[in-house]
Amino acid sequence: MIISLGIESTAHTYSIGIVDENGNIYSNERIIYKSEKGGIHPREAAELHSKENINILRNSVWKAGFIFKKLNGKFYIVDALYEIKNKLEESEEIFYDEPWNRKRYIIYNNNKIWVENNKIVSDNKELENSLNLYINNLNNFERKINLISYSAGPGLYPTLIQAYFSGKLFSKIFSSNLIGVNHLIAHAEIVKLYNKFIDPLILLVSGANTMLLSFEGNKYRIVGETLDMGVGNFLDKVGRLLNIGFPAGPKIEELSKKGKNLIKLPYSVKGMDIQLGGIYTYIKNLIKSKDINIYDLSYSIQEYIFSMLAEISERGLSLLDKREFGLTGGVSVNKRLQEILYLMCNERNVKFGTVPLDLGNDNGAMIAWTGILWYKNGINVIDGINPYWRPEDIEYKT
Repeated sequence: MIISLGIESTAHTYSIGIVDENGNIYSNERIIYKSEKGGIHPREAAELHSKENINILRNSVWKAGFIFKKLNGKFYIVDALYEIKNKLEESEEIFYDEPWNRKRYIIYNNNKIWVENNKIVSDNKELENSLNLYINNLNNFERKINLISYSAGPGLYPTLIQAYFSGKLFSKIFSSNLIGVNHLIAHAEIVKLYNKFIDPLILLVSGANTMLLSFEGNKYRIVGETLDMGVGNFLDKVGRLLNIGFPAGPKIEELSKKGKNLIKLPYSVKGMDIQLGGIYTYIKNLIKSKDINIYDLSYSIQEYIFSMLAEISERGLSLLDKREFGLTGGVSVNKRLQEILYLMCNERNVKFGTVPLDLGNDNGAMIAWTGILWYKNGINVIDGINPYWRPEDIEYKT
């Protein structure tokens, strides 16, 4: 059984997730760099990641039901709850997967059993003591973390370095294999896993990236994308004009709910691609020239930009004859974007799927899962980082 610990650190988020080869997500912890103005500051984000990486590791390991254990002079991350479940007859394993609060535990005779601070915890203290004694005396664990996956690119150099250093360190300390994976492909793979998709067209909408991806000829091909900036970055730049802080996307979504009047904005679709620079300049000049209702502007921005995304997505579905459509990336959690794309797919009898909040934003679980897929496919193409790594650079084996 391959069990992967994934490290995500391409931009504002440092996250560690634990996933097994059956696609079970055990935990998905993170910390996110935020600023009131000026967007993301890469060095400040990297400093935060460096400061918090061990805390995130501990939280992710313990919420997954694993513990740190020294065996035969070496350190491992071992699956304590698995051993307990095997010991306790008729116990039930639970994956609590509410977004932002994924946690694994066991129910036995109406008693809840979980891991906290590297020890077994239970509602029943007598049971808790006996289980800790059992685990402490156990010298052979069937399941351990045996793969460390890290986000090798694309992304910001200072934060990517944090993922690489963490990956190298953890793989050495915990005697695990190490693999670097592509952050963009990880977004695609997690929406496929979550929706059990086989051959979807995938719209990835995040801060720095906006692209349509399709797996063709043993590669993820970019069949459409932004010609300048990602939708998330566009929203953040508009947020700075409006002085609403970073990240601006969720705040624009909230403001848009009070908007009633559609302000005319440029609409820029070029075949399978979109372009946002001209729209940004238009909005910038609009704000300078007169008082603008912030609610109407937010509403209009979403309607125009999301309609552009729907147009290239519908065109892609038609050209590639796809029957599944996945929406992923940080901006994918926007409810209005989901609604527009769902309606478009429903009219074409295409299955629509997206991901919950903590799997849409940058996260370690998607890195862990992609690491497993690459490891099983024999893909190990990087030792280090590549801030400009494109999805089509990676070829899968047949």
